[in-house]
Amino acid sequence: MTNKKNPKVSTLTIAHVVVMVSDLEASCRFYTDLGLAPCMIDGDQVAIIELCGGTHVLLFKSNGKKNEDLLPSYTGQFRRRFSEQFDLMIPGKSRKELEAYRQGLIKRGIVTGEIPGKKIYGHYLFCIKDPDGNGITIYTSHRIMG
Repeated sequence: MTNKKNPKVSTLTIAHVVVMVSDLEASCRFYTDLGLAPCMIDGDQVAIIELCGGTHVLLFKSNGKKNEDLLPSYTGQFRRRFSEQFDLMIPGKSRKELEAYRQGLIKRGIVTGEIPGKKIYGHYLFCIKDPDGNGITIYTSHRIMG
């Protein structure tokens, strides 16, 4: 199915991203501190965060195992395959904007990686881990539209 109004823009979007967490409330606080919308907790097994565009991050209660063995890599993607990892993107495109966002996280007690000195695949980036050790890479924007 093509986008008849603008063939360069996809008609599809991501509906859900699943992240397994051991503590729903702690994870909701963490993701809200990143700047995501507050969680809607549904019982004691799932919380939902709605992203810009309607994508939902579904936080499912896990058996408590953490991804402690993730190692950050130079490209921003974590080396261990198949971790419950996803990437986030700030609205800005500059290193200065990303550094300002990063400093805000540090002030809120979130441990972050460093921003490499040069762009990787056209982006500045840094890495963090959520309370369960799930790796997340924060990128500068690559939005084409808007």
